[in-house]
Amino acid sequence: MRKKIALIMIISLSLVLLSGCKKEAKPYVTTQFAMDTVIEITAYGDNAKIATDQALAEFKRIESLTNQFAKNSQISQINQAAGEYPVVVDKDVIEMIKTANDRAKKLDGALDITIGPLTKLWSVGKKGDFVPSDEEIAELLDLVDYKLIIIDENESTVYLPKKGMRLDLGAVAKEYGTLKICNILKQNNITSALINAGGNIRTIGTRPDGTPWRIGIQDPRNPDKIAAIITLTNWNMLETSGDYQRFFEKDGIRYSHILNPKTGKQPNEVMSVTVISNSENNNYMLATSLFVLGPEKGKELIKQFPDTEAVWITSNKDIITTDGLGNELTQK
Repeated sequence: MRKKIALIMIISLSLVLLSGCKKEAKPYVTTQFAMDTVIEITAYGDNAKIATDQALAEFKRIESLTNQFAKNSQISQINQAAGEYPVVVDKDVIEMIKTANDRAKKLDGALDITIGPLTKLWSVGKKGDFVPSDEEIAELLDLVDYKLIIIDENESTVYLPKKGMRLDLGAVAKEYGTLKICNILKQNNITSALINAGGNIRTIGTRPDGTPWRIGIQDPRNPDKIAAIITLTNWNMLETSGDYQRFFEKDGIRYSHILNPKTGKQPNEVMSVTVISNSENNNYMLATSLFVLGPEKGKELIKQFPDTEAVWITSNKDIITTDGLGNELTQK
């Protein structure tokens, strides 16, 4: 939790320091805790408070649908019914699952929302420094296969055909909820805003003074430093996945909450990846996959997503980027 707050403070600080000296309109700023992270919205306009309240209510509704630790959430109901019967769900749940499965198909299965049995086994942040054995991991790998999910859109149902299968939308719901926040603000005629959901950024328009939003990417090993700055001249969204957001260390090895669905273990090639894109292209929900893939394979597969760029910070602290960022990226 401290790390997430630190990330938000750094990003907010960078926005203040890098915005220039022009006078701008007074913002409406609100901060709430949801989906295990801090949500901060900065919006400009007479309707900002009403719009923000509606947006946060929608974000919390998405949380209530997808929280696998809440017994009555729709994701929990799907998991409890695995191998027995389909469960009627909200259209947003189906949309999240379909989008996640599309990412899985295009990105070599690096995002697989049926990874739930493995994330439950590891329970990073909930079991101290517990490291499961290779045998324990291997026993669950057959339950991880997004292709097995059965969706009936006519009946609005989702079914997991094997008992023991579990959905985990941890890499999905926050990104989807942030997109919903952005859409609601736009529907309420907000033309300048910044949404920060634990490092998942959406912007609307420019800053009120006409300058572009500039976002700091955290140094993965120093919460008080920025590794790079992105100027969002051509983009309006930024998503980051990193091994510093939830982790533990044992015998000198860092174990993060991000798992490779094919191995059931943590990728160790990179410390963080940041994806920069446009919400109009629907190119969200990519950061976790590109973290798992690493820069070499990730740079090739990201070409399937137009106007989308990425920044990897490797375990050796090298910064590797796709080719389209140009002068919009400033390394610190």
